[in-house]
Amino acid sequence: MFNELQRNVRDLESLAGLYGEVSGGAEESAPIIVAALAGPGAVESVLNYTEAGTNGRFLLRVQAGQRYRLVAFADRNGNRRLDAGEPFGQLDRIVTAQGGRSTGRLDFALDNAASLSAADRTALAGLAEVKRIELPIALGDEVALDDPVFSPDGGRKGLWTPTDFLSEIGGGIYFLQPFDPKKTPVLFVHGAGGNPREFESLIAGLDRERFQPWVFYYPSGLRLGTVVQLLDGVMTNLRREHPFQEVMVTAHSMGGLVAMSYLKLLAARGDARQVPLLVTLSTPWRGHDAAELGVKYAPVAIPSWIDMQVDSDFQRALFATPMPTNTRFGLFFGYHGDSSDGTISLVSQLRPEAQLQALRVLGFDETHTSILHASAVTQAWRSLVETAAPQR
Repeated sequence: MFNELQRNVRDLESLAGLYGEVSGGAEESAPIIVAALAGPGAVESVLNYTEAGTNGRFLLRVQAGQRYRLVAFADRNGNRRLDAGEPFGQLDRIVTAQGGRSTGRLDFALDNAASLSAADRTALAGLAEVKRIELPIALGDEVALDDPVFSPDGGRKGLWTPTDFLSEIGGGIYFLQPFDPKKTPVLFVHGAGGNPREFESLIAGLDRERFQPWVFYYPSGLRLGTVVQLLDGVMTNLRREHPFQEVMVTAHSMGGLVAMSYLKLLAARGDARQVPLLVTLSTPWRGHDAAELGVKYAPVAIPSWIDMQVDSDFQRALFATPMPTNTRFGLFFGYHGDSSDGTISLVSQLRPEAQLQALRVLGFDETHTSILHASAVTQAWRSLVETAAPQR
């Protein structure tokens, strides 16, 4: 197990993602090919490419530490090569890919203003020979909650072998029903080693006439800041594609740290109004002793353990700024004994700074997993959701 983890950690150091949107291709009704070319000083070649589709959104998996130029074109005839007359464009700067984290949005347009060299054109004529490295990320893919992609084995893979998870599953945000602009999205965020099926009881209690459930599935072994960037990137893309204003967020365990960090990121950009409600269940606001021991003594540490250590920099940053005034925060905690829910201590679940930012603090005599299925929890949670929901 630790050997596989060590291989994945090495892979993470060399893995990077480039994402953004190419505009100007909607009128083409043709797929947009986005290619990463070697940076200046290197042999002209396509290092990876992807088909963005007519909406222009792309996510490219590349090697960290290298410099890239991004070029795109409308593949009118579907032959995966740049031919005469096909609109093209390129990003106006060189990008250095960063290992294990995003470089931020990379948006550019098909405007034919760029001047492609003969070497670039030759490279783009040979895409069929390029061995692509895919990074499949769901952007509102519609699936059922019992889909095999959400298996417990997948959740464990996301914790112990996160790069394998990214390559084989991808993750992202999935819709459990067709998008409806009249219904408020409720986004569910699982914890370490978890998967969306764990929210089955809460999702069953959701009023489908008013709400639509979305689930965020991610490799929980990644550093939490990277997970937050992934969530932000996917949500940004979904907002471009679908007409929704607000999303309610419900998170379990470590997922609460991810959700809170995402909310604070939105607040820093002045967009906190997008999340009228955050409900967390059994979240380790002060971290976990086992994560700290793992970082110190395990043969190799799961990257997310670094942020799950007691009073880590990630956790302290969560409370450096106040909760946005237009977001209601419900903190649910569990106890099944004197000091914990069997997994997370009450000291961690009830961190004073977290309680002070909460509108409601509710405790339940449940374990770390049973809190997701108890009828009293579902009832209290549903009351918060229905009260905070925007009026249509």
